[in-house]
Amino acid sequence: MKNEKTRLFLRRGLILLLAVVFVLVCAGCMTETPDEPTGETTEAETTVPETTAVVDATEPAGTDEGENPLRMMRGATVALSGPVGLRFQGVVDKEYFNALKAAYGDAVKVGMLFTATENLTANSLDFTVDALDACDAITGKKYERIEIAAEPTESETFFVNGTLTGIEKADYGRSYSVVLFVEVAGKILRYSSYAATVNVATFSEVAETALLDLSDTKTGKYRNEFAVTPTITKYSPYTPAQRETLETIAYPDAITVMSYNIAVYDSPSGGQGWEGRNPAKVSETILAQSPDIIGFQEVNQKLLDGWDNTLNALATAGGYTRLTGRYTKDGFEKNEIFYKTDEFTQISEGTNSFKQVALDLEVPNTEKADNSLDKHDRVFHYVVLEQKSTGRKILFVSAHLHYGGTGSGHEADDKVRRYEIKALLAWLERMSANYPDQIVVGDMNAHYLSGAGKTTMDLYKTGGFAVTRDSAALKGDIGGTLATSNRTTRPEWIFDYVLTKGSIKTAFYTAVDNHIDTNNTYPADHIPVLAKICLQ
Repeated sequence: MKNEKTRLFLRRGLILLLAVVFVLVCAGCMTETPDEPTGETTEAETTVPETTAVVDATEPAGTDEGENPLRMMRGATVALSGPVGLRFQGVVDKEYFNALKAAYGDAVKVGMLFTATENLTANSLDFTVDALDACDAITGKKYERIEIAAEPTESETFFVNGTLTGIEKADYGRSYSVVLFVEVAGKILRYSSYAATVNVATFSEVAETALLDLSDTKTGKYRNEFAVTPTITKYSPYTPAQRETLETIAYPDAITVMSYNIAVYDSPSGGQGWEGRNPAKVSETILAQSPDIIGFQEVNQKLLDGWDNTLNALATAGGYTRLTGRYTKDGFEKNEIFYKTDEFTQISEGTNSFKQVALDLEVPNTEKADNSLDKHDRVFHYVVLEQKSTGRKILFVSAHLHYGGTGSGHEADDKVRRYEIKALLAWLERMSANYPDQIVVGDMNAHYLSGAGKTTMDLYKTGGFAVTRDSAALKGDIGGTLATSNRTTRPEWIFDYVLTKGSIKTAFYTAVDNHIDTNNTYPADHIPVLAKICLQ
C-alpha cells in the first residue's frame, strides 16, 4: 500500500506538520498490536472495469443489512520503524470492497479522516466532512482527508493503517480522532462508526501504554530485559533504544525529584548527632541518580565535620545550584534544596517557620496541639523554579515535621505534626493562585498506610496532594524509608515522601536502596526516595 504524507493543522491557528504513511501490513514495532493478516497481498478476485467517471454512485445492495463494512480497530499504536508516529488501524470487508471495485473500478477510494478531537467535542459535531465543513467555530484547517489506493487480500477483510508522524512535542498530549471512509469519484458513500473508546488517542498515552507493557518473566514477546531498579528486573517487547523513544513521547520534559534526610552529622544545638553517617556514600547515591531537584532534611554545617564541604562538592559535581536556606531557631537543622542549574531558572526562594505561618494565616488549632513540644521551631524551605524547556513554574518545598512517637501514647506529637501540615497547606493554598503546580518532599515522621500516621498524611490528600508512591504509573522499590539504628535493615515504615498537586503526572516512583556494599549498612538513617514527574 502506498505511503501517504500530509499536514494536519492544529485548531486555533496552530500548524502541525503531519506525514501520513499507509501500509496494508503493519511494519515495525507497535503497542497493543492487533491481529494482522498473514500471507501476501493478492489482486482482487473480481474483474475491475476501467471506470473514469461515475454519476450517482451507490453502495452495493444489502450493505445496511449487517455490520458496517468499514471498522476502526480498538485503540491506537505507536509506529517505531521509519518516522515515529501515532498509528490507527481500520478494516474494510472484502466482499463490500470487491463489489464497489466491480461497479466503479479505479474511482473507488478508501481513506481516513483525521481531526483534533476538540473540534468534535467542543462543537458537538458528527464526524463527517459535511459537519466539519459547516462548523464556523473551528479556526484553521478543520481536518485532513487522506485517500488510499487499496487492494484486497486473501482474508475476508483487509487492513488499512494510517500513521501520523511529525507530531511536535507540544502536541504529544493532544487528542486526535480518526474515521475510515470509502468514496467513489469524490462522493463519500460511508464512514466507519465513531466512538471515543475506539477512534481517539493521544501520542503520549499510547506511548505510556507501551512503556508499561512489562512482564516478570522472559518470553518470545517480552524478550528485552529492563532494570526497573538495580534489584528489580522486568521484560519488555521493546529494545532500550525503543523504550527511550517511547519515554520521550510519554513523558516529555520529565523531571526527577528526590527527598533525602541525610541526618544531622554534628548538632550545633548539642551532642554529636547520629553515629555512622557516610557523606561520601550519600554523594555517590545522589550522583548515580542525578535527580533534577533534591530536597534535603537534617542538614547542618556549623561544626568542622558537618555537611558543608560535602554538599558544596556535590553541587559542583552534579551541576546544581545549592540553596542553603536558614536554620531552625536553635540551629538544629536546615532543609536545603538543590536544583540543576542548566534546567531551571530560579524565581524566588525562602524559609518559613511552621509556627509563624500558622500565626500569620490564623490557622485554627482545632485539635489543641501543644506546639511547645516542637523545641526546634521547625521550618520548611521553598523555591519557585521555571523549567527552561517549557516555561512552566513549579513551587517546590522541602519540609521536616515534628519528631516524636506516633500512635498510642504519642497523641500529642501526632497533633503537632497535623497542625504543621495545616499551616503548610494554608500557605500553599495562598501561593496556588500564582503557582498551581506544587511539589512537597520531606520527612513527615508519619507512616501513611495505617493508624495515626494515616490520619496525619490524609490531610495532604484532603488538600489535593497525591502521594507519588501511589500515583506513579510504574513503581520500583516501594519498601520502607527508614534504616534501623545499626543501619543494616529497613523496616516497612514509610516516613519520606514526594507529594504533588496540580497538572502533574507521576511516571515513576522508587526508594533508592543505597546500602554500603562493604558492610551492608546505610549512610544515613533514612532511605532516599525518587519520583519522575511530568508537567501536563
